[in-house]
Amino acid sequence: MSRGRCIAWSTGSVVWVLCLVLCAMGCATALPGASSMGSVEVEDEAVPARVAVWLGGGEQSEVTERIRKAAERLPGGSRRARLHRAMAHMWETFSYDPWLKTEAFQRTADELFAGRVLCGCSDFALVQIALFRALGIPARMVITCNVDWIHVYRRDGVSMAEGHSFIEVYLEDRWHLVDSTYRWLFSDYDPKAPFYPHGEIFCRRGMDFWDMGIQRMADLDRVLKEMVIRYEGGYQAPDYPRHPL
Repeated sequence: MSRGRCIAWSTGSVVWVLCLVLCAMGCATALPGASSMGSVEVEDEAVPARVAVWLGGGEQSEVTERIRKAAERLPGGSRRARLHRAMAHMWETFSYDPWLKTEAFQRTADELFAGRVLCGCSDFALVQIALFRALGIPARMVITCNVDWIHVYRRDGVSMAEGHSFIEVYLEDRWHLVDSTYRWLFSDYDPKAPFYPHGEIFCRRGMDFWDMGIQRMADLDRVLKEMVIRYEGGYQAPDYPRHPL
């Protein structure tokens, strides 16, 4: 998301290709539609009204005709099965260019689908959240702030802001956490908990980045540096079960 941890992908196209191979190997054992928590698919509950609002999109994450057409190629099955296919679709059809990170947060989901080139975790999350919603999966964005960076910044006052982009998705009858950059689904997730994987703490939640007041890198720097002031110390890594996507 920022110029820090979630841009660990910035070592270039070789890393991108290697990641594609490793993720393909990790997902080869899961057939489309199979639950990542077992061989028996879990039945979906109806989406409550309070959750259905997250099927809509904000200005940045609007489900356009281009995105709907992509979703039409991934039909059927439970919300979990559709989520797996959506993740595979992104990794099969989008490429990565770290040089575009100066454009982070400025493009819409539709523009990312048109260009098919992503620059970091913010783009990964924006593409996926729009596609999830087009597939009938309620989804909302969460941005976090890295605890290690907070400690470093308090010492030197110059380190570049570091955070991450996560997605909350509603599967079966509860919210789950998705890391679309590293291709993980976390179960037993508590949306009220302040601590997130990778040494991250909760910052903001919304429809998309623009909805959370972030339209450029400078906005992200401001938001994360506000967390430096609010942070009172402490971090406890959540023990959420982790499943490959």
